[in-house]
Amino acid sequence: MNIVRHTTGNGAATLALTGDLDLATAHLLDQHVHRALAESRPAGLVIDVTHLEFCDSTGVHALIRARREAHQHGSTFQVTNPNGITRRTLQVTGVFEVLTARSGPRC
Repeated sequence: MNIVRHTTGNGAATLALTGDLDLATAHLLDQHVHRALAESRPAGLVIDVTHLEFCDSTGVHALIRARREAHQHGSTFQVTNPNGITRRTLQVTGVFEVLTARSGPRC
């Protein structure tokens, strides 16, 4: 998996994921989320999954952990652009609405 971080004009940090989010790569997302929140204290954290090709239950848990950590740091959180199997996985596991709706203390 490849993760690219950039900051938007509204002070949010975006992590763009490419590849697979699964048992072998979920720890990478954890590391990038922690680093983004600790270094820049963004107003929001956005996880862009436009180019995510696969997401298993471990990946779903990593997204949920990212949401929790963002909220603990006082940042909003949102997963954007889920499609294909990633969208289906989030829907089947019942977390699609929770993760794709902007949430957090600054909403």
